Amino acid sequence: MAKVSYIHPIESISGKLNHKEKRGTIQRRKHYRDEKGQVIGIGANEAYIVINPRDYDKKPLTEGEKFNTSTFQQAILLAKQERENPERLAYWTERWKKQLEKGDPMADISKQTGKRKIYRRLDMFIQTMIQGELRRGERKL
Repeated sequence: MAKVSYIHPIESISGKLNHKEKRGTIQRRKHYRDEKGQVIGIGANEAYIVINPRDYDKKPLTEGEKFNTSTFQQAILLAKQERENPERLAYWTERWKKQLEKGDPMADISKQTGKRKIYRRLDMFIQTMIQGELRRGERKL
C-alpha cells in the first residue's frame, strides 16, 4: 500500500473516491481504541487499488489456505466468547495492557523491527493470540 499525506480537510477521507470505477482507489486510516473507546493510536493514511481480485472457482484454496481460514474463523468465535466472559476479559485486558509496553512473548515477530508485534486493539490481540494457539494445537474449538 502507498503512504499518502493530505492537507486538511481531505486528510480524513476514507473509502472509494469514485464508486462507479471498478478499480478505483480506496482510502483509509485506522484508529486504534482501548476498551473504553478512547483513541490510543492512529495509523498512517493508506491508499490502494484491488487490481486482481481472486477467482475462487478457477483457483480454489490450497490445504494450507484452508487451514489458515478455518483457524481464523475459529479464533473469531472463541475470541467473541472470551470477551463475553468477564473473568476471561479481565485476563485478556491485563495481558493486552502489558504487551503495550513490551510485546507479548506469544506474539508474532515483526519483519520490519525484528521484535514482538504490539497490538493496539484489544479485540485483535485476543483473536490473534487464540489463532496462534489453534495453529500450534494448544487449543481446540
